Amino acid sequence: MAERPYTVSEITQAIRRNLEAEFPVLWIVGEISQYNQAASGHRYFTLVDQNCQLRCVMWRSATPAFRPEAGVKALARGRITVYERSGEYQLNVSQLLPAGSGQQQLALEALKLKLREEGLFDQARKRPLPAFPLSIGVVTSRTGAAIRDILHVLERRFRGVDVVVRPTLVQGAGAPEDIVLAIDELNAYGKVDVLIVGRGGGSAEDLAAFNTEIVVRAIRGSGIPVISAVGHEVDVTLADLAADCRAPTPSAAAELAVRDAGELRARIQNLAVRSYAALNRYLKENQDLLDSYLGRYGLRKVEDNIHQNIQAVDDLEKGLQNGVRRIFDKRLASYRRHTGELGALSPLSVLSRGYSLTHRADNNELVTRAGSLSEDDRVRVRLSEGEITCTVDGILAGRTADR
Repeated sequence: MAERPYTVSEITQAIRRNLEAEFPVLWIVGEISQYNQAASGHRYFTLVDQNCQLRCVMWRSATPAFRPEAGVKALARGRITVYERSGEYQLNVSQLLPAGSGQQQLALEALKLKLREEGLFDQARKRPLPAFPLSIGVVTSRTGAAIRDILHVLERRFRGVDVVVRPTLVQGAGAPEDIVLAIDELNAYGKVDVLIVGRGGGSAEDLAAFNTEIVVRAIRGSGIPVISAVGHEVDVTLADLAADCRAPTPSAAAELAVRDAGELRARIQNLAVRSYAALNRYLKENQDLLDSYLGRYGLRKVEDNIHQNIQAVDDLEKGLQNGVRRIFDKRLASYRRHTGELGALSPLSVLSRGYSLTHRADNNELVTRAGSLSEDDRVRVRLSEGEITCTVDGILAGRTADR
């Protein structure tokens, strides 16, 4: 610092900055003395031991875990600062616990702070519970009342849901490790939609397993949403803070896990009735609208035009049929006339008057001159009715021509 005179305020502020930078948030144990709560709600007291004293202030936004009074030994958590007006250093207290809770409570608070700073209790990390789980995993004691309560509620609310129970220790030596193993096993099983982890309540010592770091990390690391059901509404465990959802009791956890089937059926029936009524109302409104449209001249004219055109089409169809019939009759008469003319000119009609046609048998060539044949040639002679096969015995060439 420069060699110059400082004002009292300057040096006091400098001391405050150095004190606050030097000392982190810490726990201090001492006996409460001169305790006073101002009308504003702020609390002022002193922590003393056999040698020293430390002035303390606890703002009304912080709430002590017990009723402080002079002569009581307490654990105070806070930050060292300086009250500039009097120039005295003091402890701004954020938590005040009875010292009788000992090092366990102190360690629990330290663990809670550590895990909170890691974000394990953040609301943003909590997952929604599935609306209609097909299978529910339960991590609790095999013999406790918790499992009976859970199964009873599940059977009553949504009969038929699968329940996979992984019995585990819930207190005593080995309980935290067994709880972690149970959570991991149900995750590995892969057929569970939501987990209920807990027990049926108890003392702080009974709940100790649910205040351990490994259980908190197992709950937060679970791939399945977790409902904590420690069953102690007064003391919130670290497992409660880490779980995706906290239930005050195992029965309440089961109610959170599944919907009430009776309520769902009633809701569906109500929706069906409302939908049916809405559909009927919609149809009635549209039928009335359609009837009003049908009664208007514009639509009547359209319908009349359609009928007029239908009748015109019928007339055209009838005229077409008559025209086709006349053309057909005319063509049929012409056909018959031409057929008669062709029949008169047909060589076949000459055959009926005693004439015949002769063809060579070997190549079907028409024979017109006797000289084109030789003796023993075979010929076919066609008469007006049928044919005959002949052998040439002799040839009289030229006689017919001479005649």
